[in-house]
Amino acid sequence: DPLIHFACALSALIHDVDHTGVPNATLIKENATIAKIYRNKSVAEQNSVELAWGLLMEPKYDDLRVCLCTTQEELDRLRHLVVNCVMATDIVDKEL
Repeated sequence: DPLIHFACALSALIHDVDHTGVPNATLIKENATIAKIYRNKSVAEQNSVELAWGLLMEPKYDDLRVCLCTTQEELDRLRHLVVNCVMATDIVDKEL
C-alpha cells in the first residue's frame, strides 16, 4: 500500500522535529509547558507530529496533499498512520 509506505517515510523524517534533546521524563519532571500541553504523554513525539502536520496543512502544500491523498478519508488515514508511527518511537511508554 503506497500510503503506508509514504506514512512510514514521512514519520521517519519528522519523528524528532523540534526535539530539544531533553527526554520526556525530564520535561514532565520539570513541569515544562510542553509537557502540560500534551498531558505528560509522549510529549516530544506529539509535538513533532503537531508541528510537522501543521506545516503539511499550509496552503502552499495543497498540491502535494492532493497528490498524496485524493479524498479526506485518505488524508485522515495518512494522519492516523503518521501519528501511530511517530508515537511508536516513544520507547519508554509501555502502552504504545
